[in-house]
Amino acid sequence: MPQTLSRNCLGSSNSNSSSSKVATLLLLASCSSLVAAGGGSREGRCSGSGYMSVGWSGMSRDKCIERAAEVHKDTSQCSFLSYSSSSQPQQQSQFCFCFKDCSELAYPSKEVWETMNPEEAKATSDSSVSATVVIAAIAAFAGLLVVTTAVVVCYIRHHRRIRAATSLRDASGVDGA
Repeated sequence: MPQTLSRNCLGSSNSNSSSSKVATLLLLASCSSLVAAGGGSREGRCSGSGYMSVGWSGMSRDKCIERAAEVHKDTSQCSFLSYSSSSQPQQQSQFCFCFKDCSELAYPSKEVWETMNPEEAKATSDSSVSATVVIAAIAAFAGLLVVTTAVVVCYIRHHRRIRAATSLRDASGVDGA
């Protein structure tokens, strides 16, 4: 029924309409802002033993970044953050390390690590979340605008048909009763 209604009111259900193109562009913009949320990270873990583990079991990447930024702000001992989502470091709660210095990166086998400046990563993550919320709001508004426009077009076409039918009936002299 809804598909029939849209065909009757709008003429066709063209998937290449301008509204679907706008929605696609908004989706691509959302994805690109999420990809940009890396915060200038590099692959690998800072080498050396001069680190502080600031992670705990179940901690997310974002929470690790937030905690490392707090540690750096309070102590200046976390200029670099090395984070791993690999299973072994996660299981051992050894996945969120703060380093004061990081002259070399290590690449432990069977583990994936990324190293970043925690303050830059937090700022990028915060702005990315804000951008994502704005994009989602714009997408919702655009969707609402498309639906509202479709309803108005249907209403106008429906009343034009009624007026045309009434005019034809009046012109032919047929009584509507």
